[in-house]
Amino acid sequence: MSEDNRLPKNFRSSPDLENFYRFIYENNLRSEAKKIFEALKVATTPVKKRGRKKKS
Repeated sequence: MSEDNRLPKNFRSSPDLENFYRFIYENNLRSEAKKIFEALKVATTPVKKRGRKKKS
């Protein structure tokens, strides 16, 4: 695997991700991006953990 294809240790600080977030912000796509991220979260989270709430 080449060095360019590896994920950095801290993925959130990668230049590509920073550019992606900047693109979303500068083009006023925040609500659309939120909907996409929520859909990804539902699709990737196991069913067991989705609807679990602590009892009071």
